[in-house]
This record gives sequence, C-alpha cells and structure tokens, in this order.
Amino acid sequence: MDFLAPVTLKIPINSWHIKLWAIILRFFINRNGSEYFTFQETSNILELKDRRDSNNYWREFKQKGGDLIKYLTRKVDLAHYVNVIQDLALRNPILKITELYDLFISKYPVAKMCLETFKRYLSQTNATLLLQNIHKHLDKNNHWDSGYLLSYYIANTSEPVIMKKADEIIKVEAPIEEPKQSKLSMFTLNKCYLVMFLVGCGLSYRIISFLLGISKSYVHELVYKIKDLRHLILSSITSYSKKICVDEKYVKLNGKFVYVFSIVDAVSGVPLLIDYFQAKTAESWEVFFRVFKHHYGNPNLIISDGCLSLGKGRSIVFPDVPFQYCKFHKIKNLMKKFFKYFIDAKQRKKVTDKLKQVFSRKTVGARRKALLELDKMLFGDLKEYFKERFLDNWKNLTKSYTSNAVERFNRKIKMIVSGTYGTKSPETIQQLMYCLWFKELILNGKTHLSPMSTISNIKIAQICQEITQNCKMEQLFRHNKQQEAA
Repeated sequence: MDFLAPVTLKIPINSWHIKLWAIILRFFINRNGSEYFTFQETSNILELKDRRDSNNYWREFKQKGGDLIKYLTRKVDLAHYVNVIQDLALRNPILKITELYDLFISKYPVAKMCLETFKRYLSQTNATLLLQNIHKHLDKNNHWDSGYLLSYYIANTSEPVIMKKADEIIKVEAPIEEPKQSKLSMFTLNKCYLVMFLVGCGLSYRIISFLLGISKSYVHELVYKIKDLRHLILSSITSYSKKICVDEKYVKLNGKFVYVFSIVDAVSGVPLLIDYFQAKTAESWEVFFRVFKHHYGNPNLIISDGCLSLGKGRSIVFPDVPFQYCKFHKIKNLMKKFFKYFIDAKQRKKVTDKLKQVFSRKTVGARRKALLELDKMLFGDLKEYFKERFLDNWKNLTKSYTSNAVERFNRKIKMIVSGTYGTKSPETIQQLMYCLWFKELILNGKTHLSPMSTISNIKIAQICQEITQNCKMEQLFRHNKQQEAA
C-alpha cells in the first residue's frame, strides 16, 4: 500500500504490521498539535472495515500503559488463566479438551486464546486434583454417576456447550421409571431393605450383624447392594402438600465440615429431597433447587431460615414462588440481642412478651401492631437490627410459619451421622442419608408414595420377623437391661 507524505512508504499488509501502524500513524502531528490522521483515515489507509477498528487498537495500546512492546507481545497473566482453567475443568469434568476450550471462550471472550495456548495452560493445572474430582463422580463400574449427571445437566441448561455434551450422555425422561432390581433374589432384596431400614434407624453395623447373624462386611455390602437407591426413592414419591421447608445440616467428613441439604414436606415432615454438597453457596443451592423442580415442579410456599446463599439460589430457580422466614429462628436470634441490650430483668421481660405477641396474635393486623409497638421500645443498633430483620422483611413473616419439620429431620441426620459408621468419604454420607430417607418413607410417607411403587409395598415388619433371629433379639435386650441395672 502507498500513501503520499514527504516520502513514500510501502507497508506489507499483515496482522502484526496493521497493529503496529495503527499506533504509529496516530503519532503523526500537525503544526497545531492535533493528530494528522483521524481514526477513520487510519482505518482507510490500513484497509480496516471501520474507524472503530483503529480506535480499538489505540485503546488497547493505552491499556498497556503506552508500552509498545507490551502492546505488540500482548502477554497474558499466565497464573490467572491457569487458575481459571483449572476451576473450569473441576466444574466440568465430563467435557473433552476441545469442549472445555469452547466453554472457556464462551465465558471469557476477552482472552482471545487459541486452542494450542489453552492446552498449554491446561497442562499446568493440578492433574492430581482433576483426577480426584473425576473419580469422585464415577460409580463402581467407572461410569458417570447418574445422580451427578442429572444435577449437572439441570444446573447448566443455559450453557449450549454443556447441553450438547450432556445430551450425549444422559437422557431425561418423564415420567421416571423405577430401576429394576431383577438380578437380586427376593430374599436378598428383602435383606437389603431391612439392613437399609435399620441403618436409617441409627443402628450400627455391629448390632445389625449380631441381629441378622451375618458379618459386618456383609452388612456393608447389603447397604450398597441396591444400585441407584436415590433413583428408586425419587421414582416412588408422586405427591406432596406443595408446602416445603428447606434447610442444611453440617456434618464432618475427614475432619472438615460439609453440608447435607434437605427439603421436607412442611405438613407431614417427610423428606422429599436430600443431597450432599461440599460448600454452602448460592450455586450449590441453585443446583439443589433445580433438581427439586425437575422432580416435583413449583411448590406453593417455601419456608426457610434467613441464609443468604439459600435465598439467592431460591430466587433464581423459584422467583415467583412465595416464601416465608421461620419465625423460630428470628425470635431466637432477637432474644440473644435482648439479653445483651436489656440488663434489667423487668424491661427484658417486657420486650420479650411483646415479641411473642408479634407472632401469637390471631390477625395479621394485630401482629403488625405489636411489631410497631416493639419497634418503639428498642434503641440504637438493636433498633437497626430489628428494622433490617423484621420490619423490612415483614411480608415474609406475616404467616407466622416455622421450619420445625426440617429441624426435626436435621436432628435425625445428626443422630445417624454421629453413630459408629464413620464418615470418611462422600459416598458414606450419601448412602447414610438415603437409608434415613428410605426409612422415613416406609414409616411416615405412605400418603406421598405411589401405591404401585416398590417402597410402598415393602412390608418391613414382616421382613423383620422372617430374617431377624428372635433369640438374638432377646439376648440383645437382656444385655441392655443388665447394663442399665449395673
């Protein structure tokens, strides 16, 4: 390309030269101090499509602090992108490298990274951590766990790259069919049901092995014998009251706290969904709520505590579903403040009685009147706290609901995990929760189960009589009585 100036320049056209000359031409100055070439003229000389193209080059040059070497080499913060790519790989272990690259480009278009550079960065990630994450989501046959795939599929419905991959692996069908257990004999199946029921009741492997006359290792085998117990349970539940209580319970896994999320029917207290998560984040709550929505649809009311991450996940998945905060949690937290701010016992009793009226009066108007009266009795930071937690959220407290149903279930989770089973792996926690869920449905969930479902037709008392050794039962109770007497 030629252009007239005091001399004639011949510029070979390629991407690097264009990038360089887009900056150099901007340094030509008129006698009055203005740029000799406008952005439009620069684009015309370099045969760019629009003035914005040359403007973009100039803006990028300025972002590099006016350093021409940094601008031309366009060095990327390697450590930053290695961490980003590693996090992306951990979250999406089912994707191939090319699919992971497509997902990366869709999420971080400003990186403008080619596939080879992406592979180089990926090779610098923690391979051990990636492999551990992959094996965590595989079943005993080294296939992807169906529960994980379903959660992953539902949580990424807005990502075309992931949806394309997920469609190749998992097929979501409705209605859900029960998994077939035809390979096991009826006697073995009944023994599995009994063992899972007893584990769900909190009995240790030692006691179960004693009652059934089998080894502890065989008890362990029977607990895991039925494949996809979670699927069997979910396929059996066909109805609920449309009012749900939501909460989480922390448990210890190898000395670290992890979380069991649960949704129970607010009327019956029967668990409708249980899942294990390593962190209590808005993303994990969103995945949990999406799985619930897939199986049960939208509820009519959600009751929970004031957990911020739970609220964010709920608002994403159920933006139009009414929700209420648990009054018990609100009262409990405010009472702690009362003991701090009100030293005088009479004054403390006065505000405590007024707080009880906020939730005990029969009409909404009377409860709101008590609310405003209590507000006038408070002062300082306590008044601000009351405004933020009660006045500003009054519409989500007016129905005076509690989440006692899920709190009772949390106590059962604590009981079963605090036994002698040990929780050294996520699989152990999950199976314990599924056994507890299984037991709750057999004892209290008849109204929620399909009459034709497997769980609905399990006669646990009859199975117990057929399999349990009565002499061992008598011996166990006699031993317990002797210990109590001693």
